[in-house]
Amino acid sequence: MKPELDKALCEKYPIIFKNRYEDKMTSCMSWGFECDDGWYGIIDTLCHEIQRYVDLKSKNMPPEEKEFFQVVATQVKEKFGTLRFYYGGGDEVVEGMVSIAESLTCRTCECCGCPGSRRGGSWIKTLCDKCNQEKNKLETDACV
Repeated sequence: MKPELDKALCEKYPIIFKNRYEDKMTSCMSWGFECDDGWYGIIDTLCHEIQRYVDLKSKNMPPEEKEFFQVVATQVKEKFGTLRFYYGGGDEVVEGMVSIAESLTCRTCECCGCPGSRRGGSWIKTLCDKCNQEKNKLETDACV
């Protein structure tokens, strides 16, 4: 993901991404968002809804319970053409939100955010027709 989009997510959701700049030995979030820019909107919406839900649900919790309930991302990446959003905290409602967001990515181009489908090859990616053609052209040109 472009650095400016990475920064925007971390600034909008500082609690969810509090481990973003931790040491690589202690947090996988230190590697950043390991996906392309096309899923930014899905991740942004997911985090917005998670934080809104957590804030509402934890309003009357004691501080130690509230801290345990707060969702904190441990890794955000692409795997087998779909988003993987690993985290601590939350409950089954957050689990459902994450599941829906992850399932949306198998129909959303990872590069541009347009409708796409999972494409095989040396690496499975979810791409629209245009981005898939560009990827194939780059691979072909690299072999010449």
